[in-house]
Amino acid sequence: MADVKARLEQMLKDDHASGGGGVTNEQLKDAFGDEFDDLPAIINELINTDRMELLQGEGRTTLAYQWIPEDRAARLGELTNEQRLVLQVVERADTSGVWLRDIKSATSMQQQTLNKALKVLESRKLVKTVRSVQQKTKKLYMAYDLAPTREVSGGPWYTDHEFDHEFVSAIKTVVVSCVKALGNCTLEDIHQAVLGTKVSTVPLSISDVQTVVEALLADSQLERLHASDDARFKVAKPC
Repeated sequence: MADVKARLEQMLKDDHASGGGGVTNEQLKDAFGDEFDDLPAIINELINTDRMELLQGEGRTTLAYQWIPEDRAARLGELTNEQRLVLQVVERADTSGVWLRDIKSATSMQQQTLNKALKVLESRKLVKTVRSVQQKTKKLYMAYDLAPTREVSGGPWYTDHEFDHEFVSAIKTVVVSCVKALGNCTLEDIHQAVLGTKVSTVPLSISDVQTVVEALLADSQLERLHASDDARFKVAKPC
């Protein structure tokens, strides 16, 4: 039994290290064969000692098991059932976060109990609060290690939850300069040129640059030479 447990732990660790999405029962059956019947007791032990968690629910069609690293296991240690329930609700929200009222609705907890649970989870760095650019006065709760979606954070165009007009203006100027230097160029050319300037301390995707290009087209600072997947752009002639 000890050998089976060691092999199961190693399989889970390897999956976690490779960024896998957990180990399914089918994978366990393939790996353990006749020893598969020995796994339920081991799995229950690992779950009860916070070394393994079940992955199930939204977006998943099959149950899977995932290894819990030692540092997270320590943070999970001695959580009450109420605190674990709140954590599950927050983690299910993924990178979109979840409002306090929705946690309360999902858990049916009294406000005082919920507030205490959230305070404990925040102190253990299992949960954090973020503010949405859409509703700046309200806090969203999110798993500590996740980054919020662009719908929540506003993407690179927002600083401290406020639209950064100065930064956007600077990026527009850089894009026009890059197009002027490149001549007739594609969106990919512009994107690479902008990245090369290192003007932004936050990552800019090609869709971010496209947003700026579209704004410059609307402002008649750039011209689109032809509409296609390989559209090319140039600096507009002054009127």
